[in-house]
Formats: sequence, structure tokens, C-alpha cells
Amino acid sequence: MIRNLFLSIFTFLCVVTFSKLTAQQLTFIPNKTDKGLIFGSITFPKEKAHFNEYFIQISYKAADEKTARKNFKEVHISPAQIFKMKHKGELDNGLTYLFAIERPEGENEIIGIRLFSNSGFAILQKNSGLGGFSIPFKVKKGEILYIGNILFNEYAEKGEVAVSYQNNFEKDLAGIKKAQKYVYWDGAKEDQSIKISYKKED
Repeated sequence: MIRNLFLSIFTFLCVVTFSKLTAQQLTFIPNKTDKGLIFGSITFPKEKAHFNEYFIQISYKAADEKTARKNFKEVHISPAQIFKMKHKGELDNGLTYLFAIERPEGENEIIGIRLFSNSGFAILQKNSGLGGFSIPFKVKKGEILYIGNILFNEYAEKGEVAVSYQNNFEKDLAGIKKAQKYVYWDGAKEDQSIKISYKKED
């Protein structure tokens, strides 16, 4: 239990999802870090949220399994849930959430989205996962990298594409500048070579 609590606190400190932590101002000092800063967004198709919590999973490629495991992170997305589950992101009338996270230099990859439902009762809590896709990107020390906009159709039927990808650099950059004013966002770079790929089903 203590270990899980520590991991939860650690994740909270390392990840900023602006809808939850608008009061916490992000700082990133390029010449005083061994990491890079990434930012991006995730967009949902409808105002009504299908799940209670969403976790964008980011892996780190390393020869050493312990290092790779240590640098695995999840970006937490939490919709409003007071009266009904409703998306409350920063852009597109709440449908788009902005996020930012420091990442170690090297090859990183978005590998899936973990989905959490509680149905109002602890006994009915359920974790499920959406994988089968990959969004790889390379982080450089002291740099701010835009990694794109993930389109997640959480209402996709069988046979439909649930996750797709697009580059909304100018739009997301303008949004994140308003949400987090103490980062030199003018130094942010986009990499138009970043693409989504899908794993073939056996």
C-alpha cells in the first residue's frame, strides 16, 4: 500500500494534465536538466465521457529492463464527475485536453491508453486497456517537443479505428501558452515525422 501511494505521488509530481492542475505552474529550465519536455493533446468525440479515468501510457526504450521500467509513465486524464461524467479539457469546448511531462533523453513511445471505470461502487472497479498502436518520438536534452494530438473515439464499434493521430502544433501551442505561462514555449519544436502505426492482428 505504501509503495502504491509513493508511486501515485511520484506520478502526480511528474505529470501535468492542465484540467486537473491549472493552479500548479510548470517550470522547465533547459540548461539545468538532463531531460526534455514533451507536450501534446488528446481529443474525444463527445462531451459525455465513457470512462472515469484515462491514462496515456508512455514507455522508454532502454537495453536495461530496470531503466525502461523506471521511466514508464502514465498521463492521467480525469473528466468531471460531480453530477455526470463530462469531458472538461482546455480546448474544443472541453473535448481536448492538453498535457505536458518531462521525459528522459532518447527513444520514447506512446503504446496504449489505460481505461478505468468504477460504476459508482468499489466492487465494480475495472481497468481495461487499449493498445495495438504506437506513436514513437525522440526526446533531446533541454528541448521542448510537440508530440501531436491523439484522437480517441471511445465509442468506436468493432472494426472501427478507435485511435488516430494528427498534428495540431499551432493550436495546441497557443493553448498551452495560456495554461502555463512560465515556460519558454517559443522554443518548442514540432517533428512532422512523428506518425502513428498499428500492429497487425494475428
